[in-house]
Amino acid sequence: MLITPDALALYGETFEESETATVNELIASASSAITSAAGTGILADTSTVEVLGLNERLLNLPGTPVRRIDEILADGDLVDPRSYRVTANGAYRAQGWACGRNLPTLTITYFHGYDEIPRDIQTLCVSMVIAGLIASREGGWDLQNGRISSIGVDDYREAYATSGEGIEQVTPMDLPERTRRALRKRFGGAVAVVNSL
Repeated sequence: MLITPDALALYGETFEESETATVNELIASASSAITSAAGTGILADTSTVEVLGLNERLLNLPGTPVRRIDEILADGDLVDPRSYRVTANGAYRAQGWACGRNLPTLTITYFHGYDEIPRDIQTLCVSMVIAGLIASREGGWDLQNGRISSIGVDDYREAYATSGEGIEQVTPMDLPERTRRALRKRFGGAVAVVNSL
């Protein structure tokens, strides 16, 4: 969980004891949506990934910041830790990660992530939970197939957005595509190699 129920009070939202189960479920759902969009956990953790060793020098790892690399194995053999340098987003090796024409399978065990959830991520999670809580109080989830783009008063009329991000969100637990991209970019949700030799 990225936040606790107490975090809602910091943003001026209170809830009844009868809503505790709903709040906990919303927190779990919002946390899952954010973590899924990031492509990796945000809190500090040890992970092991396997990738193909290519001729690139910089091996980007998911779960930035990378804080420590415990070991890198190339086809089961330990890579000398003096032959690479740990960076905030992975490991740099001047001669690249391939062994000549051989492209080894690299197994990397490393420690990454934050000791505590960054404030902006907590705010995002809280705002999703509050939106979900308000929706549940107003009669439950209504799938949003578009947002009101204009309202008229005389001869009442409503217009709804029919394309773009105006219709992207289906529930308060859905993140817009630009937010998902930003989370994935920030937390390094994929293994990638860059800078070919």
